[in-house]
Amino acid sequence: MIRWILLFIPLFLSALEFKVATYNVENLFDAKKDGTEYEEYQPNTKHGWNEAMLQIKVNHLARVISDMDADIIVLEEVENRAVLERLNAALGAKAYPYSFYPNKKEHVSIETALLSRFAIEKTSTIAMKNQARGIHRVTIRVENRPLDLYINHWPAYIEKEDERLQYAKTLHAILEKENTREFIVLGDFNSPYQEQKGHWGMGLVTFLQAGERSAPLYNLWYELPQEQRYSHSYGKKKSTLDHIIIPKSLMDRKGIEYTPASFRVFIRPYMLDEYGNPNRWQISNKGRDVHQGIGFSDHFPLTAIFHTVND
Repeated sequence: MIRWILLFIPLFLSALEFKVATYNVENLFDAKKDGTEYEEYQPNTKHGWNEAMLQIKVNHLARVISDMDADIIVLEEVENRAVLERLNAALGAKAYPYSFYPNKKEHVSIETALLSRFAIEKTSTIAMKNQARGIHRVTIRVENRPLDLYINHWPAYIEKEDERLQYAKTLHAILEKENTREFIVLGDFNSPYQEQKGHWGMGLVTFLQAGERSAPLYNLWYELPQEQRYSHSYGKKKSTLDHIIIPKSLMDRKGIEYTPASFRVFIRPYMLDEYGNPNRWQISNKGRDVHQGIGFSDHFPLTAIFHTVND
């Protein structure tokens, strides 16, 4: 995906184009018993989760990631570094040279991770009080320019909205101090881009509201027509739980820039079920019984193109 292109801004300048993606891979557990797995992912039980089934799932996810060909990809719902490395190895020639997996709390089942074709300069975690997962900040170097990635997996819809608000307010406070830096905020926020019944989405709306010192943030979903705004489905309900959000500093024709109208929901025919929804990983009896070795994830990936601008 990384390639040199000529851009007219307004003169012909040499620039590097790269693709950023986020993908919830839906419960990528290994086949070892650690005691923190969900019941249906405990290995060698009646549910049929084992080494062979794990390899099928890894191969399916690797197909999507390989076809997507992103230069930086954030992954949600990964159990540990070992299974992340297994997924990366399954990419073969397209395996990523750099990776990030956080220091996971002992009681946490799944975390966020990152694969990158660019070197990782530093990482840190914003811990959340009484929450399983933090918000991870990964700084990479793109043509010797720093780019901060804030990777998120907020509490699920079944949790209280106050928990997502905690993430939103914490992240907003951090970014108000970093408003001169170039950054991308992305991941699974478990919140739609607007408020819905029961204040669902209030966390994300709160985060997007600019504070006194912070620059406005832009949610890339607004580049797509209404009928294309979904990356997840539950029953007949389609929603925008995943997001890529950028600041004004990525639209100022300096340093690193977002390429307008490049935001996409990555979908291929094999990723769709008969109703046009994500062809999720199948477990019989509505997810309570036996792994079928069919499907991918209950989320579609999101992608966006960025490029560097010579000063």
